[in-house]
Amino acid sequence: MTACTVFTGGVIYRPGAEPCTAVVVQGGRIAYLGDDDGAQSWLGSPAEADPAQHVDLAGRLLTPAFVDAHLHTVQTGQKLAGLDLSAARRVEDVLDAVAGYAAANPDRRVIVGQGWDERSWPDPRPPLRSELDRAAGAVAVYLARVDVHSAVASSALLDRLPDVALAAGFTAEGWLTRDAHHLCRVTMDALFTDEERRTDARRALQWAAREGIASVHELGGPHLGPLQDLTRVSEVGAEVGIGVVTYWGELAGPESIERATSAGAAGLAGDLCVDGAIGSHTAALLEPYADADPELPGGGRGYRYLDVDQIADHVASCTRAGLQAGFHCIGDQAVAATVEGLRQAAVVVGAPALVGARHRLEHLEMIAEQDMATLAELGVVASMQPGFDAAWGGPGELYEQRLGPRYRQMNRLGTLHRRGVRLALGSDSPVTPIAGWATIRDATQHWQQDERLTVTEAFEAATIGGHRAAGDDVSGAMVVGAPAQLAVWDSPDGEPLSLDPSGLPELTDQHPLPRCVATLAAGRFIYSEDAQ
Repeated sequence: MTACTVFTGGVIYRPGAEPCTAVVVQGGRIAYLGDDDGAQSWLGSPAEADPAQHVDLAGRLLTPAFVDAHLHTVQTGQKLAGLDLSAARRVEDVLDAVAGYAAANPDRRVIVGQGWDERSWPDPRPPLRSELDRAAGAVAVYLARVDVHSAVASSALLDRLPDVALAAGFTAEGWLTRDAHHLCRVTMDALFTDEERRTDARRALQWAAREGIASVHELGGPHLGPLQDLTRVSEVGAEVGIGVVTYWGELAGPESIERATSAGAAGLAGDLCVDGAIGSHTAALLEPYADADPELPGGGRGYRYLDVDQIADHVASCTRAGLQAGFHCIGDQAVAATVEGLRQAAVVVGAPALVGARHRLEHLEMIAEQDMATLAELGVVASMQPGFDAAWGGPGELYEQRLGPRYRQMNRLGTLHRRGVRLALGSDSPVTPIAGWATIRDATQHWQQDERLTVTEAFEAATIGGHRAAGDDVSGAMVVGAPAQLAVWDSPDGEPLSLDPSGLPELTDQHPLPRCVATLAAGRFIYSEDAQ
């Protein structure tokens, strides 16, 4: 890395400050913001042993880089290397894809596919275990539904775990939810080598860098992959140059706290599941699903995995240990229980301690008005995914099919922001793709007008908000002294970027999303299209 990098001739996003055209990065931090003439003194002499690098932005936009505040890195890489089944329009498409992949990759020990959604298929059912056996032969197959809270598995995989038949959520046809799904994932993960998992992590983080993302939050847990994945992702992140903050989703206790701290995790948080997902009928609801059989276990209301006492104890224990606590919570029953647990923990350790700990809730899709005030008062971060609303939120989409009129209560970004709840935005990839500006667009185009964020609000939640969610109050700002987490943007069609009055790109249907030209993390280029 050169002594410094001097950017001139650009449009610098610097809200509330005088316009500037130049940025100087030195020692991994922003050293200068101003005009091109003022930046010249940083260039020095070409004869110097380590002259500054000069980048002419040629009128391009330079902003803080994005943070993806909810990512499953290895699983994203597995999807990129395996089968993306999001385009399947019938069960036969899935089976054909499996057969084709097995024939083209005869050395694979396991086939991982993800993204199928049976709702619009002529025969709306998952593939059968027997059908996967015929398609792939002796190769183990794991195919996760789009929400990754249920899956179908082949006999070659399930036979490695005979006790799975005793677990809640098991069916003989290979369709797995709840505990059975978690057990199957653990078995499937063991079939990959250390190097394969690192390769998958590298693939995902390089994709993130191409999207203008300089930092990610890795949300791990025993049901998603081994604890060693936190180390793998962190080490690959250092190699790629992207910042990685890790979380481990396990209830707090002396042993789990030791495991998390030894692995360098920021907290026992993230995918510690209070419930499941709407698409798999496993999110915990106060009233039954509109399209589920109420005679099913749980009364057609989904499933809650943690009770209020467990939630409260976890939050209090993490607070005392100096760790962030957090939970995956989606359905209104699960969210209500989580917020009540936070209230009870505040009684035990004190509200100021909770505020200082900066605990976080992932997804938070279905929250009641009265609970928003508690989150704001206790400084809890809402780590949310605007891509969920874009994919499943509108009339006639998944949420209305599953919930009926209650679908209007989903993903209340705008209301949470107005109530003073801190927001951080992410993708939950591989559930929805890693994205930069698409995340901002989705937050500003929520199907309900009142739940839309402005471009400025969404951008702040996807930059500064992500850093704050991890306890970093310095990064993400365009000020002298801040870490240089930056991205350079251009129009994909050769035309100048169209900016709104805030200085950010216009994100209407008439304007294509900006193209990432370069991404810097800690002052280092981690992506440059010129180097591709």
